[in-house]
Amino acid sequence: MWTALAYAVVGAIHLMPIAPVFLSETLSRLYGIAPGDSTLLVLMRHRAVLLGLVGILCLWAVWWPPVRPAALLAAAINIAGFLGFYALYGNPAGALRTIAIADLIALPPLAFAAWTTLARS
Repeated sequence: MWTALAYAVVGAIHLMPIAPVFLSETLSRLYGIAPGDSTLLVLMRHRAVLLGLVGILCLWAVWWPPVRPAALLAAAINIAGFLGFYALYGNPAGALRTIAIADLIALPPLAFAAWTTLARS
């Protein structure tokens, strides 16, 4: 039960920024991006799709334990990758800090999910 809850929390955190897939206007609110920058708009909407896929995979892992290793790997790569780049570029303020905080909040449930998933393998 606790493992499923951990995957649900990680999945929910990954699904939170999915709005730009449907409403590009949310990019300026979420990330401070000008709506006229089409290159950045495409990249950020694509990022939202990928985060949505990780979130869906984690939620799938809540109900189907065989998918948990894949969900764990996808979420861990995403979180570690973002936090690594965030640190590499000097922990910038603004919207990126909000993303970093969300990823830091996801770390404990992700670590618990990893421990329970890998300990049972």
